[in-house]
Amino acid sequence: MSGKGEFDSWAMRFGEFYAEGSRAELEFRFSRLLILAARRWSSYIDEAIREKTGQPRARWQTLAALAFSDGPIATIELAERMAVQWPSLIRTLDGLEAEGLVERRINPADKRSRRVTITDKGLAVFREVKAVLDPTRAALLEGFSEAELGAAERMLDRFFTAIGEG
Repeated sequence: MSGKGEFDSWAMRFGEFYAEGSRAELEFRFSRLLILAARRWSSYIDEAIREKTGQPRARWQTLAALAFSDGPIATIELAERMAVQWPSLIRTLDGLEAEGLVERRINPADKRSRRVTITDKGLAVFREVKAVLDPTRAALLEGFSEAELGAAERMLDRFFTAIGEG
């Protein structure tokens, strides 16, 4: 466990760096738990999806972003939507395209770029992933009210936006 109590049990010198009850302490504790929660969630859901579908994170997240799109999307825009580096996305797309899960075509508006779309086969794979993702996420979040989830989403959205603007 990596909650406040566990952290306090080993971070004996924490008070030398952050005054107890200060805004800085609260900000540090929040950002630390945010990072740890994101890492733990990623590992948890990745393991469940990989075990049941064989799909690693980069592949299923790319398929999800394409499935949610309204048609073909430029590669650079896809990378921005996913908040990933363009070169790593290209490697993922290469593999997905080789298996017939996505198609890339030259962008008629800009011959230097490609537009990506998910195929029917790719949609079928995403549906397999979704069949694992949805109940796993629901089981983990069942103890949270809709109001709590909504408030957390709004706060994280503001945080994400602030990072993008910073």
